[in-house]
Amino acid sequence: MLSINNKLKNLKLQKITNIYNKSSPSSTIHVYNNHNNNNNKNKDNNFITFSKTNFFNQNLYLESYKKVNYCKKKGGGNNNNNNNNNNNNNNNNNNNNNNNNNNENDEIEKVEIIEKDDLIVPLSRELLQFDNASNRRKDWPLNSEVVIYPSNSVNFIGTTGPINLGHQFVTRLVPNASGKTFLGLFLYKDVYRNSNQIGKTMDSIHNVGVLAQVTLSLSGIYYFETTKRIRIKEVQNGQFPFIVTVEPLLNNEQELKDPKIPALMEKINQLSLKYKKLYPDIYTISSVSFQNQIQVIDNPDYYLSAVINYYGLNYPDECQKILETQSVIKRLEMLHDLILNEQPLLALQQKIAKELDDKTMAYKNKLLLTEQLKKLKGLLGNETDEKEKTIEKYQNKLAALTLISESSKKVIQDEINKLSTIDPSSSEYSTLKNYVEWLTNLPWGIYSPEYFDLKHSKMVLDSDHYGLEDIKQRILEFISVGHLKGTVQGKILCFIGPPGTGKTSIAKSIAKALKKEFFRFSVGGLFDESEIKGHRRTYVGSMPGKIIQALKLTQTSNPVILIDEIDKIGKRNQGDPSSALLEVLDPEQNSSFVDHYIDTPYDLSKVLFICTANSNQDIPAPLFDRMEIIRLPGYVEEEQIQIVKDFIIPKTYIDCGVKPDQLSISDDVIKQIVKFYSREVGIRELEKLIEKIMRKTALKLVNGTADRVDITLDNLEQYLGIPSYTSDRYYDVTPIGVVNGLAFNKKGGATLYIESTAEEIQKPLSSLPPQPTSSSSSSSSSSSSSSSSSSSSSSSSTTTASIQNQSNSPLEPTIKITGNLGDVMSESSSIAYTFAKNFLFELDPKNTFFSNHNIHLHSPQGNIPKDGPSAGVTMVTSLLSLALNEPVKNNLGMTGEITITGKVITIGGVKEKTIAAKRSGLTSLVFPINNRINFEELPTYIKNDIDVLYANEYKDVFEVAFPNKKYLLNNLKTF
Repeated sequence: MLSINNKLKNLKLQKITNIYNKSSPSSTIHVYNNHNNNNNKNKDNNFITFSKTNFFNQNLYLESYKKVNYCKKKGGGNNNNNNNNNNNNNNNNNNNNNNNNNNENDEIEKVEIIEKDDLIVPLSRELLQFDNASNRRKDWPLNSEVVIYPSNSVNFIGTTGPINLGHQFVTRLVPNASGKTFLGLFLYKDVYRNSNQIGKTMDSIHNVGVLAQVTLSLSGIYYFETTKRIRIKEVQNGQFPFIVTVEPLLNNEQELKDPKIPALMEKINQLSLKYKKLYPDIYTISSVSFQNQIQVIDNPDYYLSAVINYYGLNYPDECQKILETQSVIKRLEMLHDLILNEQPLLALQQKIAKELDDKTMAYKNKLLLTEQLKKLKGLLGNETDEKEKTIEKYQNKLAALTLISESSKKVIQDEINKLSTIDPSSSEYSTLKNYVEWLTNLPWGIYSPEYFDLKHSKMVLDSDHYGLEDIKQRILEFISVGHLKGTVQGKILCFIGPPGTGKTSIAKSIAKALKKEFFRFSVGGLFDESEIKGHRRTYVGSMPGKIIQALKLTQTSNPVILIDEIDKIGKRNQGDPSSALLEVLDPEQNSSFVDHYIDTPYDLSKVLFICTANSNQDIPAPLFDRMEIIRLPGYVEEEQIQIVKDFIIPKTYIDCGVKPDQLSISDDVIKQIVKFYSREVGIRELEKLIEKIMRKTALKLVNGTADRVDITLDNLEQYLGIPSYTSDRYYDVTPIGVVNGLAFNKKGGATLYIESTAEEIQKPLSSLPPQPTSSSSSSSSSSSSSSSSSSSSSSSSTTTASIQNQSNSPLEPTIKITGNLGDVMSESSSIAYTFAKNFLFELDPKNTFFSNHNIHLHSPQGNIPKDGPSAGVTMVTSLLSLALNEPVKNNLGMTGEITITGKVITIGGVKEKTIAAKRSGLTSLVFPINNRINFEELPTYIKNDIDVLYANEYKDVFEVAFPNKKYLLNNLKTF
């Protein structure tokens, strides 16, 4: 469409009057023009009238534009007639109708815009000129211009249906002189259908489409009806949606008289009737009658559209070729070939429809026969309703629950009564049936008999586990209390120890010793509290929690339930499973435990709950407070050797299918495996090593390369490779500044070396002013700023811990700490450094080592985080070894927290640390005096070959660590 010219700017709109009377047969919008503000005589000559029949287009016209086009009529024929008409208009308003009639066919000339504040939105510039020839055609768009609406399918003449028009299309719909609006429907090209630029360029659509008239229903839905084939002639704008000038593609009038056209249409009719006989099941779905609604069409264009829609031919490219073909005969021939090629697909559809019909008929027959069978049984007096059977079953189950409480029994009875009133075909019936099923299957009031035989219990524990004498003793004590009390209720045991130490298997042994049912579930990584307390029945797929599931599975109300990995339970804002466990594990609350799904109290007070964890630090405090802790520190070397011989090897024979006469493993080999191939305090790694030997043996037996395999020290590396460990000890003879400490973590005990070295402070020449050291700030010029910079450098270090005394002297000694130490251990190093300086001053006031040296204290294996206070005495001893230039006693290990005044206080993990010391070959240990009882409770085979000293103050440690310097202790002040 053409754009507005500057010469139109002098035209202004003076007044717009919209008159719409629903009761009148027509409604008009008058648009007036005034060339001169003082001359209003000619206003009635310049107006445009829109028909009421298409009034929605007027609304679109008004709502979509703030600028409006108006028409100035140009005189046609004789100018004198126009003057006369104007004069008549000035004299008498009754002549307006005559003037309008005389000028009805005049050419529309100019357009103009209204003022800024008007409520009508602007017309696009492309709609500012009108073509007189197209304006007189009611079935053709104004000025032969339409908005392109890209489509995914091909539309033919006569196609109707709803269309989704966005704002960008609606605002460009402009009615022609008769009030009709049109769109151009064009198909996307194949290469652009999956492109991001689809519809954004004119290259993405075909050049031939159809003209569609658009109407708006009372419900606000747009509908279209295709009327003509059109071809794009010229593009009027360069952006989407495109506005184009189109021309019609008309049929050849002479060709329409050709007898081939009806002959081809009849040929297609006969082919369609043949398909209908061959594939009748397909056509039963369609509501269109081919013979009555399509075969009677004589217009070729409408016939093409009807046949294609009847078959649902979704072939855009082929249908586009038909649309673009000018010859009617060729279009019909192409349609015939297209239908002919549909036969294989129709045959497949017929097969699928036949199978579906057979299944439907079989289902209907089954229902019919079922109903007939019910009637026959009723006549014979044997009628039984499935619903009645279900109700009877639940009533019998409820009657069998003789020990159930009256309140719970009433709940179940009410639910059964409710179930009897619901139709079995409803969804509520299955939900309620599932709920009643759970209620009636729980072991209400059913308990396993209590069994407290100590001999049987001891036999079970000894047969299932080697060693762990203190643990077994504690379990036997627990069972003895139950024997006297008559029940084990009210206790929640929690086994804490490293992985592979037998926590879960001990729980199974307890259930076996008590002759009770056992159920285990893990809460590691559990975030949903519904897993503990169940889902509410309002949710789809809801079910009870793990506790209720355990009772249903074990069919007893006093089983042994193991809650595994309780230290790894999850937590989030939506729910806290650890809080849900409080009601379960609290003896004061679990007698009336309410599961969200069951929604009635259940007594859990007789259930024996056992929990397992690797560390008590990760167990939520409220849960930890309700548990009785039993620690499993792990196995020493002697225990592991015996476990491998008596438990792991026989079990692995069965698991791997190797017979004992096909493989032998000597005792020396077992000792070698325990000592140099595994360092964990559990047995899982040892089990994997034995399985590896069995697998390699099985391979040799199957390949036929050996009939029997003997594992010795000479060929052990062929099966397990080079030993993974040699020794925890770094030094055969302990050097100066090195002390062997003892540590404890989740995996058990381990040795922890503390190493320290010194760097002498270089004093400046007496003639020169003191120079700042590396620990001072190079930019400091005064003593106060030097001290501040030094302190800042110390506190801002991220890779090492630096402790410095704030002083005006730039030569103040420092200590640097490395080794991936935690906050507590870093504080211990600070305490140790302070105490070591004071203790050395008391021992030997003349020793100025710490005043003249910078210290670097390090703990090896920096990739392993280390923390805890028990390395205090070890750090002090390492620093004093440097200061006295005296090595620590060989084969000595120590542990203990030290205070700033030199007191040695209690630590944890005595057994684990003792096991680690034995594994490293240490013969002397130093423990705090308050840990004496912990060491003396250890089994004899662990305490053998170890000399222990108990320290109350650090001077006790000094006496053992530096036997050649004991005389210095005489210099200590006594109070």
